[in-house]
Amino acid sequence: MSPSERAIVRERRIKLIFFLGSLILLFLVITQVQNMLISFLFAFVSYYLLSPAVDIIERRGFSRTLATVIPFLFAALVVGVCAIIFSPMLVNQLQTLQSNFPKYLYAANYFLENLESQIGSLMQNVYPINIKGTIQPQIMGWATAFFQKLPEFISQSFTILFLAPFLTFFMLTDGRDFSRKLLSFVPNNFFELTLNLNHQINTQMGGFIRARLIESIVVGLIIWVGLLILDFPYALILALFAGLLNVIPYVGPVLGALPALLISFASGGNSAEILWIISIYGLAQVIDTVVLVPFLVAKIVDLHPVTVVLAIIIGSQLMGILGMIICIPVVSALKVTFIALYKHFTDFRT
Repeated sequence: MSPSERAIVRERRIKLIFFLGSLILLFLVITQVQNMLISFLFAFVSYYLLSPAVDIIERRGFSRTLATVIPFLFAALVVGVCAIIFSPMLVNQLQTLQSNFPKYLYAANYFLENLESQIGSLMQNVYPINIKGTIQPQIMGWATAFFQKLPEFISQSFTILFLAPFLTFFMLTDGRDFSRKLLSFVPNNFFELTLNLNHQINTQMGGFIRARLIESIVVGLIIWVGLLILDFPYALILALFAGLLNVIPYVGPVLGALPALLISFASGGNSAEILWIISIYGLAQVIDTVVLVPFLVAKIVDLHPVTVVLAIIIGSQLMGILGMIICIPVVSALKVTFIALYKHFTDFRT
């Protein structure tokens, strides 16, 4: 190998080390610094929501900064108006829920005891069933942690509300320059692959986030309006909860409907009310499955159902509810990366 060839190889190795080191450093900052992960997630979601509008305004001759400020201020106005309108209602419902929570917890225990006895009688006590002993401590732990950590979560939310918009504005104005500088560390033999991967992942992530947001908003609105018509308590909280969990495939819709059914059961609701609740949640899922998913999500995320289930299980084990929410886009990005790497190395060998 000639000296010039050795210099080229050395340069490629140095670039690769700097590129991988930058990615590892960024990953450590996001995952280890307090509130940084949630702030980055909100920033990424906001970035992918606003970037199409910013690009359109910039193509009309505006500077990148001004093209960012216009949709940024509009989004801030929309969020502020929604906060002014819905915050008092949400706070009132949370306070009422906290005061009535012991009643709902007693109803949950009663339901688990009946379920345990019925399953035990069906199995004729051949295999011991301990549903209450298994599930009740988890429910108690989740509920206690929720109400105990609610003040801490509210205080942390102020930090997130400051960091997330700041990071979003930076990503919209300087994100492309930052990506170019980061890609400049990539060795030449991997540059085209990395550039193509960056484009594919950005396109897929943006489409997935925008589609899932529309999906969650529609599902949440249907449930909210249905529960309001039914004059059911905590309609806004239940709708927000169902809309958030709806992004989790298969499991989310079921988990989102359980609190409403439990509240109805604890409040002495009759079978007609329970059927109405099931119908409201069922209608939201029918519209989601038949209309929204085929047109918005199915073409963006092409994952086998077994892969989706495994991703949800792994995400729940690693990061709980947050892991279940972000596991699908992460697995989709990994799939795109592995396919691109496989094609790159197989084409290189041929």
